[in-house]
Amino acid sequence: MTGTLELPPQAMQVGLAVDVAAFAMHAGELRVLLVQRGALPHARDWALPGGFVQGGEELHEAALRELRTETTVQLEPRHLEQFYTFGEVDRDPRGRIVSVAHLAVLPHGTVRVTAGGHTLGAAWLSAHQPPPLAFDHHLILDRAIKRLQLRLEYANLALEFLPDTFTLPELQGVYEAILDRKLDKRNFRKRLLTQGILTPSGERRSGVGRPAQLYRRAKNARVAAL
Repeated sequence: MTGTLELPPQAMQVGLAVDVAAFAMHAGELRVLLVQRGALPHARDWALPGGFVQGGEELHEAALRELRTETTVQLEPRHLEQFYTFGEVDRDPRGRIVSVAHLAVLPHGTVRVTAGGHTLGAAWLSAHQPPPLAFDHHLILDRAIKRLQLRLEYANLALEFLPDTFTLPELQGVYEAILDRKLDKRNFRKRLLTQGILTPSGERRSGVGRPAQLYRRAKNARVAAL
């Protein structure tokens, strides 16, 4: 039997949105990019960048647009992925809104950021100890961090936080910042060097004591596919 599918009235009242948990390393700490909302609900509260998906817009395009319009960040993320859908009935006081959450890693050295669009402020704040967040964004951030930690175990996502060349202590610092705990130096180096994801760059970084060996991502090392 054929015919036109009629949707129930309540189906037309569901809104589709995206929220972006964008991370970067600053001074050895994992930071998340937050904006201060300029409109109700939750005016002046901190939140993840996000908003409604426009007609004809792909989800990743909406995520990038919101990231760029709500902040001054115009750089292309080194990594962007959808990681969870939040659709609890009462998650937004404006009505039934389903949000597709994205995880982003911004390039090394991304520090300066200011508000854009209708936001009142933007800042890189502690990912593990953020301020109170609007809506259910504390749940989104918590799940994003868990996703990030999981990606350390079966992908090479830590490398996306670093410049092209880096030392092993710098790489270990990324792991420790994401996991929020210290790692044994000897075991960490042994495990990383036996995985074949790093190759010596042939350069050393001068500093106090012996110059440190610089490494880079091996040619066959890529961030694992979803």
